[in-house]
Amino acid sequence: MTKGLIAIALWLCCVANAQGLTVPTGKKDGNFSTADIVKSAVECVDCLDYKLIGICFWLKCSLFSCSVETSLRFQHFIPDLVVSSYTYQSEWKDTRTWNDNPSGAIGQTESTHDQATSLDFKSVDVITHPALPIFNALGKSDYFCKSMLQVPMMPHFLSSYDPAWNDPGIEQIFPQSILGYPRFKTGTGSWLGLMEGSWAPLYPRCGWGAHPLDPINAAVAAHRAADIVTRRAQPHVYVPLTGNCDNRCWKPGPVNVNSGTDNRFQMLVPSMTKSTSVLNGPASWANGKHVSRESYLWALWRRYSCCEKKGQVFLFKIDFKS
Repeated sequence: MTKGLIAIALWLCCVANAQGLTVPTGKKDGNFSTADIVKSAVECVDCLDYKLIGICFWLKCSLFSCSVETSLRFQHFIPDLVVSSYTYQSEWKDTRTWNDNPSGAIGQTESTHDQATSLDFKSVDVITHPALPIFNALGKSDYFCKSMLQVPMMPHFLSSYDPAWNDPGIEQIFPQSILGYPRFKTGTGSWLGLMEGSWAPLYPRCGWGAHPLDPINAAVAAHRAADIVTRRAQPHVYVPLTGNCDNRCWKPGPVNVNSGTDNRFQMLVPSMTKSTSVLNGPASWANGKHVSRESYLWALWRRYSCCEKKGQVFLFKIDFKS
């Protein structure tokens, strides 16, 4: 399996290089390009998290007979979306003009410890990942899944066009907003820790945040926007994720706070990571992530599971015990 993953990674890198997708060794602030985003995805083998998880059963028929065939069932993550969260300007320079009316922070001041000390507002863009054609091409093989999305660089959410992102009044009447649950975990597992280091509640899903650390406000806003676009019929202006991968595939569920089962974030800016995680943790999560331009970027990887196709009709599946 390790050799297989290495082969996949090398193949992806070759495809990217063949298309002239290169990343400069040094990068200026606010200068993250589409090519950089593609490169960050094809090089992140750990983000893929490829696993064999079970067996599928198929009915295979010829002209005179039918038989039951078995095949492998596997799962892996695909980078479906890019999420930009920022105060003034998106870090993804090639999409910067798509959402060119950010509200900016309101009444914000900076302390000597580089912490935002007042109410903050984040604009967010959620756009289909530009590397999607590469992963969908790989999904044509028997041992890879296709994404439910087909069109790269399609905007699903641009906060400037969503009145509810600026004015959370509609969602303030939701039971989740009234109860203040769910909240982003701090990792302490105690009520005292929750009071000392809580990020924010998920609802109302808007751009406003009051956490003293700017990267945490940005992460909360990014997660809220991803939560919206992965669901149908939300009280926001957005394009929901639609489509199916194919008849041998199971698509991921919506983003859920504190869960990385189906959805995980790979930070690209201010520092690119080679793995994915959920957006939560203690306040120390923000260490080293604060940037004066207050602009952050993530790739959202989503989990798909598939069967190698061995017949005309899928019958059932058996998953291995974890």
